[in-house]
Order: sequence, then C-alpha cells, then structure tokens
Amino acid sequence: MASIADIRHSVKSISETQQITRAMHLISSSKMRKAIERYEANHVHFVRVQSAFKDILMHTSGLEHPYVGESRGGKAAYVVIAADKGLCGGYNHNVLNLALKYMQQSAERYILTVGQMARFFFDRLGYMVDVEFLHVSQNPSLYNARNITADLLELYDNGLMDEVYVVYTEFITPLKQEPRVLKLLPISVSNLVDVETEVQYTGELVYHPTLKVVFDRLVPQYIIGLVYGCLVQSYASEQCARMTAMDNATKNAEDMINNLSKEYNTARQFAITNEISEIIGAHEAIQ
Repeated sequence: MASIADIRHSVKSISETQQITRAMHLISSSKMRKAIERYEANHVHFVRVQSAFKDILMHTSGLEHPYVGESRGGKAAYVVIAADKGLCGGYNHNVLNLALKYMQQSAERYILTVGQMARFFFDRLGYMVDVEFLHVSQNPSLYNARNITADLLELYDNGLMDEVYVVYTEFITPLKQEPRVLKLLPISVSNLVDVETEVQYTGELVYHPTLKVVFDRLVPQYIIGLVYGCLVQSYASEQCARMTAMDNATKNAEDMINNLSKEYNTARQFAITNEISEIIGAHEAIQ
C-alpha cells in the first residue's frame, strides 16, 4: 500500500492536471462553435463546386487541357493537413497514417504539410518534406487557400508533379470525423463519381472565347474552393476531437482522484489503527 504522503502528492498532481484539461476543454468548446459555424457557411459551396464541375466535364466533348484527364501516374504530390499540436485524441494519428498509406503506393512523391504535427511525423519517419505551410491549420482562410493553390499549380505547370492529392479530415458530426483523400489534379469525372449533379440534361457546352482560356481561369478557382473547404473541415474536426479528448481526460482525472481518495482513507484508517494498537500495547507493557 502506498504511503499517505505519496497518495496526497498524487492527488495534488492529478488535480492540477485536471484543471489544465478542464480549461483546454472550455477553450476548445468555444473554438469548436466558431469552427462549426464556418464549416456550415462553407459546406454548401464545397459540395456545389464539385457538382458544378462534374456537370461541366460531363457536357464538354473533346476536352483537352493540362488540368483535366485521367491519372497519368508518376510523380504524386500530397498536401497533408494536420494540427499544430497534439492533445486531440486520434485526430493527427488517423489522418497522418492514411496519408502514409497512400504515399507508399507512389514510386515518387512530393510532401506538402499543413500543421506542425504533419512535419514532425514525416521527419521522424525519415521522409523529406518538400513544402511546409506554416500557421495555416489554425487559420483556414481564403488567403491561405489561394497561397497553397498558387504553389501547387506552379509545381504542376512546371511538370514537377503529375497528380495532386489533399489528405484532410472530413467533418461529419461533432462526434464523428473521418480522414479522407481528395484528388485535386488532374480532374476527371471518375474522381467525382460520388458527387451528384443538380440538373440532368443533354447537350454540349460552348465556351467563349476558347475552352483553354475558360479552364485556365476556372480550374484555379475550383482548386481554391476545395482547398479552403478541406482546411475548414480539418480545423472543425480538430477542435471537436480536442474538446472530446479533454472532456474524457477531465473525467478520467476525476475517477482517479476518487479512487485515490478511497485509497487515502484506507491508508489513513490503517495508520490510525496501528497507532491505537501501539498505544494499547505500550499501556499493557507498562501495567
């Protein structure tokens, strides 16, 4: 049985940790509400931009453009979105392991990380991170989405990569988030097989002045919308996961304190019983 002093020290340490986890839970709760509001404002655009682009691809014949077509294989780039810090349950673990699984299928890869935990993960495994986007995971803004898209398109246009994927965490509900891989380039109908179009019709679209001019302007905006949506969903998922993790940690600390309190009372009662026994024994010896 542990000594009374050891138990008292353990209770104090756990209580101090519980105060920290409770404060982090409150902070994450506040951030989560704002993140979910941002997600709800963006979700309709995130879905409809994919639906609209699928509609365009389905009704355009003879479409030839560097940004459009089936996968060519070869050099693949992965934009991996994780958090800047831990203490958020399995959020980082799940998305990073999914990214690693897909990367191992590519003979040649480029790694672009969003979030410090992503960079630490790949550094620890001996993978070289080619591009690191700092201070982005906690600020899912259109400005950051445009910067990421600009770098991706520059690398893609220069022939340094043949495929571009983004690995992020899809926000489903505050209690459910799932890591997902979304292909950004090249764009094809097969990549959008799960996306439903809003209107069913026949016919071909006509482009002015030319199809290339239109797609040169249209595709970057499409990529920006997807990247921004992935950043928003990842941030909302992170805050929900951290809130849940800190809530569980606070409850676990409370259970540990209760168990230690029982152990403390037992040890204290045992010590008192021993002292009484020693007093009685000494008294009988004197008699």
